[in-house]
Amino acid sequence: MEEHYLLRCLREYPDVTEIKYGKRYELHRIEELVAHVRRTGKLTPEDVWKIRDNTFWIYDRHWAIPDPQAVREGLQRVSERLDFWHHLRKRELLVQTLYEVFRNIEIVSIILRFVLPEYFGIYSPPMARILEVRRGHRDTETYLNYLDNLEEIRRHYPGFRSIAEVNMAVWVLHERVYGIHFSEEIRKSFDEDRFMEGLRLRNMAHLLDLSDVRLARSLFPVNLRLSAQLAGFCFEQKVRSLYEKVFRESPQYIDLKDLINRLQGAEAIDGFRAGLWHHARVIRNDALHSPEKLTEIGVRDLLAELEDDEKERHP
Repeated sequence: MEEHYLLRCLREYPDVTEIKYGKRYELHRIEELVAHVRRTGKLTPEDVWKIRDNTFWIYDRHWAIPDPQAVREGLQRVSERLDFWHHLRKRELLVQTLYEVFRNIEIVSIILRFVLPEYFGIYSPPMARILEVRRGHRDTETYLNYLDNLEEIRRHYPGFRSIAEVNMAVWVLHERVYGIHFSEEIRKSFDEDRFMEGLRLRNMAHLLDLSDVRLARSLFPVNLRLSAQLAGFCFEQKVRSLYEKVFRESPQYIDLKDLINRLQGAEAIDGFRAGLWHHARVIRNDALHSPEKLTEIGVRDLLAELEDDEKERHP
């Protein structure tokens, strides 16, 4: 049976770190250095130094070194609230408490990843980018969203023993898809992965809270066809709504071209506006029936006919 591309990414983790950093990272060895924290439930400054200063990776290649005195004082301040034993019930509180000490969500994620690798992973913007992780109101919320994504992946694909392993696979995936160590084979597998596609789209679903017009405008730089099709729908609704208001009858079975002409005949719009609307109508038709004819200039013209409506909603 062919190896799944994400499990291949996990297997290649040491190789990719060696190529990129000149060192084969052995993260499981760092887990062993702080295994006692899982047993005792206590995190000391010395444990933080063990994660930072060892021969199994190059910490300062990636993150700033925390101030030792600030770490010591911070851990003393929150020691009664740090609960590594009940992290499943108090995950958010654990993340927030560590964030109070380190004030950097990436460093918080590093500590949690090595102390509790089964449930936590290292957060960084590149890995968030490849999953389109939804940003929270706070860094801690964004990190929790990221962990939820990693847990979804772990449950969906057999073979991952921990969140940390999924995390490592996603890091390699980013390197193989967007980094300088590109792999056409992995990129193709990622592009064809319907589960990962669905996860990323769900992460971006909050964009649907925008009005249809604003969403059409937002899509313009990334997907001209979808932008034009949504703008075309909005434009047609605008014309039909005006017709119903002017004539007090349903426009349901009337062609868009006839609607515009009748509105001009009733002097609801002038000849100049009617010309612009017929131009927008042609672009709308192309979007639905001949998207290969669309141009950026044409779609901009179509979007321009919706600006007045958007100003009314957001003065």
